[in-house]
Amino acid sequence: MLAKYNAKICDLDHNTPLAVIDSSGTIVARYGSESVAQVLTVGSNITELIPDLVLENLFVEENPFIAFVDLSQYTLGSDLAGGLLILVNDSYIHRQCTAYAMEREMFHSILDSRYEGMIYVDENRIIRYVNQAFADYNHTTVENMIGHKVDEFFHDEDLDRTLKTRTLQPLAYSRFGNRKYITSRRPVYKKNNFAGVFSKYLSIDPKDVEKKYGSSYIDMIAGLQTRDIMSNVSQTIIELDSYKDEFSQIHKARRGINNIIGKSSIISDLKEKVLLIADSPSTVLLTGESGTGKELFAQAIHFHGGRFSKPFIRVNCAAIPETLLESELFGYVEGAFTGARKGGKMGKFELANGGTIFLDEIGDMPMAMQAKLLRVLQEKEIERLGSELTIPIDVRVITATNKDLLALVNEGSFREDLYYRVNVINFNMPPLRERKEDIPEIVEYGMKEMNKNLNLSVLRFSPEVLNVFMNYDWPGNIRELKNVIESAMNFCKGSTVGVDALPNFMRSLIEDLEIPENIHELQTRIDSAEKEQLLEAMKLCNGNRKKIAHRLNVSKSTLYRLMKKHALL
Repeated sequence: MLAKYNAKICDLDHNTPLAVIDSSGTIVARYGSESVAQVLTVGSNITELIPDLVLENLFVEENPFIAFVDLSQYTLGSDLAGGLLILVNDSYIHRQCTAYAMEREMFHSILDSRYEGMIYVDENRIIRYVNQAFADYNHTTVENMIGHKVDEFFHDEDLDRTLKTRTLQPLAYSRFGNRKYITSRRPVYKKNNFAGVFSKYLSIDPKDVEKKYGSSYIDMIAGLQTRDIMSNVSQTIIELDSYKDEFSQIHKARRGINNIIGKSSIISDLKEKVLLIADSPSTVLLTGESGTGKELFAQAIHFHGGRFSKPFIRVNCAAIPETLLESELFGYVEGAFTGARKGGKMGKFELANGGTIFLDEIGDMPMAMQAKLLRVLQEKEIERLGSELTIPIDVRVITATNKDLLALVNEGSFREDLYYRVNVINFNMPPLRERKEDIPEIVEYGMKEMNKNLNLSVLRFSPEVLNVFMNYDWPGNIRELKNVIESAMNFCKGSTVGVDALPNFMRSLIEDLEIPENIHELQTRIDSAEKEQLLEAMKLCNGNRKKIAHRLNVSKSTLYRLMKKHALL
């Protein structure tokens, strides 16, 4: 019947009654619901309630400790039917209990709103707390609701969703039966573990509030202008959604040097330099032809630096109209111009605070904006459009251009002081024609990527196709190569991309090409990629040839030939 109860005062279940006794068994304090007072009376002796309780058993260990008494064999009252905690009297613990009870009473008074219903449901959907207002909404009592599953009283799909997703729902419009509510729901955590959901319900049904709370409450509800509230909430959600693409760049920026395809000496050297300067706060200028992968290097610099957990914000200076560029970069305050959003808007520099901002195509930035950018780089602070308040920022700046900035300086279309400010560390991205030894690896990577994107199962590019690729100058660089790979795979009729799938302008080059001596090396790399895909398909399909052929989009006879070729039968 008696057991040691391993718990601290702060961890006690609010629904479990507690009696504090002295060495003679006299109850010196009790805690629990009001009805507990009818059974546990301060000044009475615990043995009057539990005659066979041996007090000596409670005092065999050092104070303080808590014992649990199973009262299932007694009929002492509904609140004591399950059990009773008995705490040996100790002045320090007693003070803790008293403070705990006072604190709990204070929170009850705060939560016991006359108008707003509140409920706490644990992770198992059991009601652990409910206030009087919410009990009234459900035509029952607080005592009848606590300890029961929430489904016995009402069904709230949004509450179910919060229990499942554990995400905050700050404001919503809900309707249960004839009642309409403004509601909110938030997940509750205890010691970092999910412990349930706390929900609030404010009735806005006129008949309900008039019957229960009178005209004063109706006046209050009318003053809320609920349609405007929900309209503003909807507008806020739309505005937040508009930032999704922008903040998805934060995750896309999490690409390191391993995502830069190529092992040529020039690329290997650039990768080493990225690691050397990644932690530096110095500005970086990335130069090179269009399509050489400047943004990928910018992402790698951010990824390997100390700012990797902070935002990476990309701005294409050439894609934003000159009239909007300042507000996009620095933001604006309410009323700054006609059509300015209420409350204003943060700019890209504020969004990137603590992280990295990547100013692509900086050579196309208007001269007026160049002066303002220079000030930001020098002072490390910004001013929103229409405001005189300065906002300090901590942002690493990486810029990129496919133009010759020094030539633009000589022409007078790019500020010389800004040029030297952004050109502290300079990396020049090599064109693809200067690192053709990386083409087979880029093709292999692009093929796997397009297989996923296009739901295809291409296994290889023929040696003849690779020969064309190796002899083409690629004015569009890697971007052009990837486009050609995607186009060819769309027109591929089997598992191998042949010259017939290439764009017309590339097929015309074939007659002028000679088969190089290293064609066998290329074939070896192609065969290796082909075998790798076969092995992966065999593993995923558990050796089932019908499923393997379907996955690779080849006939059974072709699959048999490929498996025989690679000694996989």
